[in-house]
Amino acid sequence: MLQVWGEQLALRGHEVTVLAASLSEKDEVQQDKDPRVVRLASFDPAKVQIRTLFEFRDALHAFFKEHSFDVMHLHNMFAPLTPLRTVLVFEEGVRHHIPMLMHSHCMNDTQMGKLLLSLSWDDVLFVSEWHRKETLGLYLPFKNTDVIYNGVRVDYFQKEKGNREQARRQIQASPDDCILLWPSRIVNPDGKPTTRKRLSTLLKAAARVKERTNTFKIMLMASAYGDKALQKRHLSAYDDLMKEGKLYENIVLLDTTHSYSFMRDTYAACDIMCLPSLDEVFGLVFIEAMAMEKIVIGANSGALPEIVDNGVNGYLIEPDNDQQLAELFLSIFEMGEGQRAEMGQRARQKVMDNFSSGHMIDDTLRIYEKYASP
Repeated sequence: MLQVWGEQLALRGHEVTVLAASLSEKDEVQQDKDPRVVRLASFDPAKVQIRTLFEFRDALHAFFKEHSFDVMHLHNMFAPLTPLRTVLVFEEGVRHHIPMLMHSHCMNDTQMGKLLLSLSWDDVLFVSEWHRKETLGLYLPFKNTDVIYNGVRVDYFQKEKGNREQARRQIQASPDDCILLWPSRIVNPDGKPTTRKRLSTLLKAAARVKERTNTFKIMLMASAYGDKALQKRHLSAYDDLMKEGKLYENIVLLDTTHSYSFMRDTYAACDIMCLPSLDEVFGLVFIEAMAMEKIVIGANSGALPEIVDNGVNGYLIEPDNDQQLAELFLSIFEMGEGQRAEMGQRARQKVMDNFSSGHMIDDTLRIYEKYASP
């Protein structure tokens, strides 16, 4: 997402510098194309030694001596990075009298999240109205808050550009199979099942569907790239549901790279994108799939009602209602191609009208203009 931000802002004639982590042992600067990217080895969140934090502080001093900025826009600094790095970046920006904007892409109800949001940011940005409302309920001392919806490149995520037939051949789908896509990791980085994403709800619904028909496959996104044994171990967390529903023959584990091209072909291969998770702060996979004219199904929870108009451009089920989900699957299976296509077209139109990368950049610049020096 940050790549899209930088590229789109640069295309509009703005000078953009992205400060990011270098995964090597040395700092790197990429200046041959826009946006300019500065990578600091000491920015790597895996490096937690005190010495590295001092190196990061010194690198920040040098960075801000060399560059001047009208606005600093930080993305999710409290989630993937150590809190001290966030504070160091914040203090450096304040020292140089730069307006500081924090962009939150996840829930911040942990003690550390609350603490970092309590810094005197000029504006805290959220990815949905629901996300903003939930965070305001924490009663933190915000100066200002705004919403910038995530956006996708609608020129890239187009049905015609996805390689549907090749992708379906790779998973050995028959022409009659309805392909369901669950586009999330099976387990968290700590190896525990991703309960919030509710794969269990999908599997329970699939077991109900299988009592009526077996002409479907479920594509699951593998969490361990290339390690088949580890992928199967991850899936074993759901062994009871898989065995009870006799679903193993219906499951396809995708060995994913999470690249744009891979995701586009995967959306193209599927007929339904289903992620019945709870309290999504946005749901980027929904607008990607909708841009590809796919039928999407989510839970009536979190920010999803801001994206999906139930029965118009997708469907919302009640949280954890696997019976409702199963009935919905069966009704979609029975839809004619024309009816599916019409819903897919309405889904794409919703994205083009509200969630394109162009809209995202328009909203970003509107906020920048409030803080940038004339």
